[in-house]
Amino acid sequence: MPMYTVGTGPNIPQYETSLDEWAVSRKEFLLGVLPNREILVPGISSPLLKRAELLAAEHQELSRRIQDEYHGDIAKRIGELTPVSRAWKEWESANKSVTELQEILQDPATDPELLPIATEEIEQASSELPKYFNALQSSLIPPDPFASLPCLLEIRPGAGGSEASLFVADLLRMYQAYCKRHSLRYTVIRLDAEAAATKSSADGINEAILEIDTPGAYDLLKCEAGVHRVQRVPATETQGRTHTSAASVLVLPSFPEQSGDGDALSAELGTDDPTSDFYINPSNVRTDVMRARGAGGQHVNTTDSAIRLTHVPTSTTVSIQDARSQHKNRQKAWRVLRSKMAQMRREAREEEKAALRVSVIGVARMGRGDKIRTYNWGQQRVTDHRSGMTVGRLGDVLEGGESLDAVMESVRGWQRERDVEALVADEEAEAKRKTGGKKKAS
Repeated sequence: MPMYTVGTGPNIPQYETSLDEWAVSRKEFLLGVLPNREILVPGISSPLLKRAELLAAEHQELSRRIQDEYHGDIAKRIGELTPVSRAWKEWESANKSVTELQEILQDPATDPELLPIATEEIEQASSELPKYFNALQSSLIPPDPFASLPCLLEIRPGAGGSEASLFVADLLRMYQAYCKRHSLRYTVIRLDAEAAATKSSADGINEAILEIDTPGAYDLLKCEAGVHRVQRVPATETQGRTHTSAASVLVLPSFPEQSGDGDALSAELGTDDPTSDFYINPSNVRTDVMRARGAGGQHVNTTDSAIRLTHVPTSTTVSIQDARSQHKNRQKAWRVLRSKMAQMRREAREEEKAALRVSVIGVARMGRGDKIRTYNWGQQRVTDHRSGMTVGRLGDVLEGGESLDAVMESVRGWQRERDVEALVADEEAEAKRKTGGKKKAS
């Protein structure tokens, strides 16, 4: 009978149980109704490992059952659990190697000639643990429904007046350079500035919308959403005082158009389904047609090409005037409006879940209105307040270089940890709710 072992370290007890003892229903697996066993791994989240262990054990049990009799639902569940099971086995194997090497090093009877070899091997094995742990984290997190989509990146100035508008221009150049370096196709679909006619970002910018139409761009850039703060001496400052300004970055999924009707989006997104995040009732949208405003250009101030869409129930407004064609501006405006509404609906659901998580274990999420990053010109550093990472190469960050890559990757790691904490909180909340329901029923 196969036995399952949990625990690490030479002084930590090992717990064993047969998988036959774990032959319980999937419902019980997800509720964690298993022997009360603590997984002790220094520096690693025990709830995360327990969840992974339960799912891996469920995968093994279902794989055994399906050999006796095939069921479509079981086969589907096995497919869902396979990535978790694979990642858990890799993590467990690596962790077991470290444990065995620790025991060798701490055993007084170990041959002294083996100590340097064991030390070298444990350093190598330990350095690989974060890789396996990150893979385990990723396997536990449900995929983002918008992950494969292109995105719209909207930048607006916050507090700080004209200095904030100049910072918007800096951020726009930073993201354009990042896209070029990563071969991401992008287009500036809105640029509200004095130099809008020439698409120049040399001056301050009141609003910029960058469309990045490479599939998967949303998953890559969603970590940039939030308030970016800048600390520097403005060019107009005569006494050398450092000012603090801010700009907000909003990252929205961008929905692809179908050939034919310009307003039609992919049918797979459910834009005609009233229950879908992507659905907008046309009767709730007010359309205003106006003349394009700005400096220069034959179509500016002469043709009614600008479009403004207002979603009346939420007062969400989108204005587009960049194209000379009213039809093309209407297409762009509808795409931006759909993106904003889908994101708002999703965030509303997340806020409800976050409130529940806080009541259970105090896990909250950082919203897009929170300060997420500071760019300090005087110290030539960039600090991300989510992951806590600080880099001293401000110029490389603003050029969209490897330093920006490092900061963004640290945020993705931070987000994975928050997502896992949220999963654990959701399970605990569900278990608490069902336990309370049983008590009331009794």
